[in-house]
Amino acid sequence: MERRRSLSYAITSPGGRAFGDTRGLRPVSEMRQKNGERRPSGARPDELVLVLMSTTVAAPRPVAVSIPTVKWAWFGIAIAVGLIIAFIPTPHGLTHNAQLVLAILAFAIVLWAAEVMNNGVASILMMALLIAVAKVPPPRALSGFADPAFWTLLAVLYYGYAMQKTGLAERISYWILSLFPGSYSGILMAFFVIGLVLAMGIPSMTVRTSIMAPIAWALVQTLGLKPRSKGAALIMITVIEMAVLPGLAFLLGSLNGPVVIKMFGQKNVPLTQGSYFVVMALPTLILCGLILLFNQWLLKPETKLSASRDFVRGKLAALGSFKRQELITAVVILVSIFLWATQSTPNQQRLHSLPSYVVGMLALTVFAMSGILDDAGIARGVSWTLLLFLGGIFGLQAVIPDNKITDWLASMMVPHMQSVVSSPIELLILLALIMLALRWLDPTAFIALPLVFLPLTEPLAKAGIQPLILTAPLLLCSAPFWMPYMNFWIAMGDGITAREAWDRGQLFVTATAYAIAAILTTVVSVFYWRMVGVL
Repeated sequence: MERRRSLSYAITSPGGRAFGDTRGLRPVSEMRQKNGERRPSGARPDELVLVLMSTTVAAPRPVAVSIPTVKWAWFGIAIAVGLIIAFIPTPHGLTHNAQLVLAILAFAIVLWAAEVMNNGVASILMMALLIAVAKVPPPRALSGFADPAFWTLLAVLYYGYAMQKTGLAERISYWILSLFPGSYSGILMAFFVIGLVLAMGIPSMTVRTSIMAPIAWALVQTLGLKPRSKGAALIMITVIEMAVLPGLAFLLGSLNGPVVIKMFGQKNVPLTQGSYFVVMALPTLILCGLILLFNQWLLKPETKLSASRDFVRGKLAALGSFKRQELITAVVILVSIFLWATQSTPNQQRLHSLPSYVVGMLALTVFAMSGILDDAGIARGVSWTLLLFLGGIFGLQAVIPDNKITDWLASMMVPHMQSVVSSPIELLILLALIMLALRWLDPTAFIALPLVFLPLTEPLAKAGIQPLILTAPLLLCSAPFWMPYMNFWIAMGDGITAREAWDRGQLFVTATAYAIAAILTTVVSVFYWRMVGVL
C-alpha cells in the first residue's frame, strides 16, 4: 500500500495573506481564531508562521537507476575478450587451465579499466570465475584476504580516518606549510623530503602512503582547491609518488626489497645494502626530480598558490593545544612508526619481530577503546570497495605462478633479448618497456620482477652486465598507474579522497610522465654506472 504523509504548510504574511501557492491554505489568523489561539507575545509583525495541517501528500516513489548503455557495451567487450582468449588454440607451454586463468584476468582487467561495475564487485566476480571455471582451489583464489599486506593495508587506512576525524591531519598540514614556501613547488618538495625520511625507517610503501596521503588531502582542502582541479591532482598524485618511489634508493626501503633479496638468493648472487645503494640511490633521486618537474609542467594549476606563512601560523595557533583524541592519535602513529622502523626482517635482526599488520591491529584496538573508532567509523572509515578490489589483486600472486604462467612468459621473452645484449642502453630500455607492459597483467610487480630477472641473470652476466644493473630498470618502472588497478597506492589515494582528487585524464597524463621519466632515468644512469665502475 502506498504510504502517505500528513504534512502541508501555510506560510502567511502579517496581513494574513499567504505567500506562494495558496491552494488549500488558509490565513493563520483565521485558523488561530477558530482554535481560540492568540499571537504569542513578543512575535514580530513580519514573522512568518509555519503550521502543520492534515492534508495528505503521497511519498515520492523510489527512482530506478539504470545502467548506462555504454557500460553494457564494455561488459560485452569484456566477455568477448575473455572468450577469445579462452577458445583460441592453447599456446605451447601453457596448460588449458592456465589459459582460462589468463582469459578471466583479461575479462577482469576490462571491467576494472572501463569501470563497468563497482571494482570491488568485479574483483569478487573474478575470484568466483577462477574457482568455477579455471578450477583454481578456493584457498588459492581467495588467498589475497589472508595476505599480511591486505591486513596491513586495512589497519593503516584507519590511521588516515583517525587523523582526519581528530583534526590531526589538518594540524600537520598547517605545520608543513609553515616550514616550506607556500607554493606548489615548496609543498611538493616538503613531501619529497617526508617520503625520503620515512623510507629510511619504514619499508612499507603502503604504510607511508597511508601516513602522507591523508595529510596531503587535508592540505588540499585547507588551501580551498576544487575537487579534481589541476592543483588538487598535482598535489595528491605527486605525494603518492613521493610516498612510494624514494624507498627504491634503499634495499629495505620498499616492499620490493624482500623480492629482490629472494631473487638474488635463488641465483646464489651476493647482495649487500651498500652495493644496492651505490647502484640505486642516485637513479632514484633523478627519477623523483624528473617527476617533480614533469608533474608541475603537465598539471600547471589554474592559479598560482601563495600561502602566507603568517596566515598559516595564525591558523595553526587557532587550533589551540592538542585535544585528547588528537593526542592519542599522534602517540599511536609515532609509536607505530617506531615499531615499523625497528622491525626485524629475514635478513636483518632489529629490536623486535612484530609484523607490520600486528602493529596496525593493536593500534585499531587503541582507537576503538578511546572512542576514535566507533561502529559508524568502522563502516565509513575506509573504502570497502578498495579492500575487496585489492583482496582479489593480492590473490593473483598465488594464482599466476601456480599455473606456470610466469614460466611461459619467460620462455617467450629470453630468446628476444639475445639480439640487444651488446648494447646496454637498448637492452635496459627494452627491459623497462617489458616491465611496464607486464604491469598490466601483474598489479603488484612482485610477480613481474622475478619473471624478468631470473631467466636473464646468467646470459646477461656473461655479457658483462651485473644482476643489480638488470634489476635497476625493473625497479624504476615498477609503479605505473595508467589504471588504478595497476597501482594499489593510487587506488588507496582514490579511496582516501573519495575519488575527488583527480580525474582519469590527469591520471593518464602523469602516469605517462612517470613512465617517460623512468626510461630517461635508466638511460642517464648507464653513464653513471660506467663512471663508478659497475657497468
